[in-house]
Amino acid sequence: MSAIYHVPSKVYFGRNSVAELGEIVTEIGLKKVLVVCDKGIVSCGIADKVLAPLAQAKIETVVFDAVIPNPTNSVVQAGYEMAAKAGVDGIVAVGGGSPIDTAKAINILLNNEGPIQRYEGPNQVKKQGLPLVAIPTTAGTSSEITNVIALINEEEVRKYVIVGNHVGASHAVIDPMLTTGLPAGITAATGIDALTHAIESYVSVNASDLTRYSSLEAARIFFHNLPLAVENGADVDAREEMMRGCVIVGFAFNNADLGLVHGIAHTLSARHGLPHGVANALVLPYVMEYNAQQFPEKYKELGLAMGCCSSYESAEAGARKTCQAVLDLVRRVGIKTIRDYNITEADLPALAADAVHEGAVMFNPRKPSQEDIMDILKKA
Repeated sequence: MSAIYHVPSKVYFGRNSVAELGEIVTEIGLKKVLVVCDKGIVSCGIADKVLAPLAQAKIETVVFDAVIPNPTNSVVQAGYEMAAKAGVDGIVAVGGGSPIDTAKAINILLNNEGPIQRYEGPNQVKKQGLPLVAIPTTAGTSSEITNVIALINEEEVRKYVIVGNHVGASHAVIDPMLTTGLPAGITAATGIDALTHAIESYVSVNASDLTRYSSLEAARIFFHNLPLAVENGADVDAREEMMRGCVIVGFAFNNADLGLVHGIAHTLSARHGLPHGVANALVLPYVMEYNAQQFPEKYKELGLAMGCCSSYESAEAGARKTCQAVLDLVRRVGIKTIRDYNITEADLPALAADAVHEGAVMFNPRKPSQEDIMDILKKA
């Protein structure tokens, strides 16, 4: 069977590229756009850096700034109603994964009948939405170049995924300078999310020669540059490398999919409100240990790319060093344990029961039982 490699977005990458936004939007042919962001993006002044070139290009804007972390169906519906009432002909999303995912979901509803949850799963969206320009302000989710949306269903208290046709942004403007003011904690959490994408896409059952190269290169970039970006937020070279890594890894996991780390993280976010990157970081080293028991050679290969093991070591020894190096990195950037986020051992059975049914788990190289997931959560 042939490998499939799909990238939904036309990418503009470079320092200060956001200044070209007016020209880009004009070239697309847009006249009035919905700008999707959160209140933090507005208060820190980043929204102004997007609105200014749009105003200069005489593009009319309507701002929807009600996005929340782990966006919900109701937030998407509110954004859609604002966009439909305003009669916009396109969308500009600015922020981390939450605003971009929200914008992608709003865009689905602008040309497909709601509610948004009817599109859960792969390839359920039948019609293309409006042009959507995604502008990331974190080096983490790669949502700007992938055809995946993660939302919270409030009624069922679970995170779900919409993926496939007509889901991705049509354009991405990736400006590393927008990340230089990001707090260390957010840099750390989003950066570990990006590293998780590299590791999980490399070992995924859907990985191919077309994706593995990107996964390894992204893992190398993140492992070496994330500590620099966390310790010195003004390190523009490290920030740029992190953003470059997110493009590369987006190419990989958009086609190879992810795995058990994301399956568990989705339940942590849905039940306890943890930011997605933090949820991934809490369990990543322990899922790696679990998978490496059966596939040590894959984790040694990752360790060789990241420079944390030697080619002369056995697969098992190399895998152990790789898992330990990732745990050390998680601790170095300031992320602790599940217990530190007020999750007790009494909460774990429900988390494991939910996680075993998460869609991402089917791409994990090792098929976990609910008891396996309980053991991982206890270690975490």
